[in-house]
Amino acid sequence: MLILRYSARELLRHPARSLLAILGVAVACAMLLDMLMLGGGLNSSFRKLLTTAGYEVRVSPAGTLPFDTGATIPQVGRLRRTLEQVAGVDGVAPVLGANLLLEGTDDTRVFVLGVDPAEQGIYRLESGSHPDSQRPGDAGVVIGRELAQSGLAIGDTVTLRAPGSFGQAAGSATRFPVVGVADFLYASAGERSAALTLGSLYEITGQSDEASLLMVRVAQGADPEAVAATLREALPGLEIASVGQLVARAAQRLSYFRQLAAILGTVSLIVTTLLIGTIMAISISDRYGTIAALRAIGISRRSLVAAFAVESLLLCVAAAVIGLLLGLLVAHQLERILSGFPGLPTAIRFFVLEPDRVLLAAAGVLAAGVLAALVPATRAMNAPIAATLHREEP
Repeated sequence: MLILRYSARELLRHPARSLLAILGVAVACAMLLDMLMLGGGLNSSFRKLLTTAGYEVRVSPAGTLPFDTGATIPQVGRLRRTLEQVAGVDGVAPVLGANLLLEGTDDTRVFVLGVDPAEQGIYRLESGSHPDSQRPGDAGVVIGRELAQSGLAIGDTVTLRAPGSFGQAAGSATRFPVVGVADFLYASAGERSAALTLGSLYEITGQSDEASLLMVRVAQGADPEAVAATLREALPGLEIASVGQLVARAAQRLSYFRQLAAILGTVSLIVTTLLIGTIMAISISDRYGTIAALRAIGISRRSLVAAFAVESLLLCVAAAVIGLLLGLLVAHQLERILSGFPGLPTAIRFFVLEPDRVLLAAAGVLAAGVLAALVPATRAMNAPIAATLHREEP
C-alpha cells in the first residue's frame, strides 16, 4: 500500500506529463485492440454466417461461386434424393437465384431466391408466413427488409417478371401476394431480396429442375468434414465444401488483413514501450538524489524497482481504460464504412468484439508498460549512492 501511494503521488506531481503519457498510450492501446478485433473478426463472423441456418455443407457448380454466374446444377430433384440417402445427411435445401424486375417501381431489379419453404437456410422469417408450395398459382412471396422499407407490406401484391436479354423481350409478368417479411442472411447492403417457391421461380424464368446451390444439413453427431468427403467421392463433377473448408479458403484469401493487423498491433506495442520507457526515464532521472537517499537509509533495491513498476502500471491502467473505449468507438466508425462494401453480406463484420481480445489488448499494454519501466529503474538502482546523494529532487 505504501508503494502504491508513493507511485500515485509521483504521478500527480507532474499532471501534464502524466496526462500526455496516458493519452499517448491510450491511442496505442486503441490501435492494438482494433487490430486484434480485425485480425479474427472476419473469420469468426464468416463462420457464424455460414452456420446460422444449420447447414454445414455446400454443393455448387464446379469452378464458380454460387450466384456469381448463371451456372446451375441440373436434375436437382434426383440429386436431392441421392444426397438425402447418404449416411450423415439430415436434410437438403435447394436454392435457385435469379434477377427479376419488380413492376410499378421503375422496374426495380430484385434478387429473387427460389427455395423449398420446408427446407431452406437463406432467410430468417421476421413476420408473416413462408410461401405455400402447395398453392402453385398463389404461393406468395417473402420480401426482404429493403423492399419492406420501400413501402411494401404483408397483404400487398407485387408483380415480378424476368428481364429480357440479347434483344429479347422481357418475360411475362406474374403477380404474387406478399405473405412475409424476412431477414435475408446473405444479402449485401442495399440489396433488394425476395423469396419464392422453386416452382414459382421456374414458371417466371422458364427454368426447370435446376438449382444454383444445395445446402446440406448434417445429422447430429456426424462429422461435416467426413460427410463432405463422401459427397465429393460420389459427385466428382460438383464443388462440395464444408463450412470449415469455406472458412479456411476465405481466411487464406483475406490473409492480408491478418498481416496488416499483426504489423500495426506490433507497432502499437513498440510505441507503448518507447513512450512509457521515455516518460519513466525522465521521471527517474529527476529523482536520482531521492533514490540514493532512500537506498542510503536502507530501502531495498527491489522495493524501489517495484515502486517504479507500479508507477508505470498505474499509467498504463488509466491509458488502457481510455484506449479500450477509444478503440471501440473507432472500430464502430470503421465498421460503418466497411460494411457498405459492394457485394459484401451485411452480416459480415470486420471488427468483432470478443472478451479474450479485449483482455489480450489490455494485458499487452500493461506488460509493455511495466517492462519499459524496468530498464531505467534498474539503471538507477546500479548508480553509486555516494556519487548521487548530492542530487536534489526538483
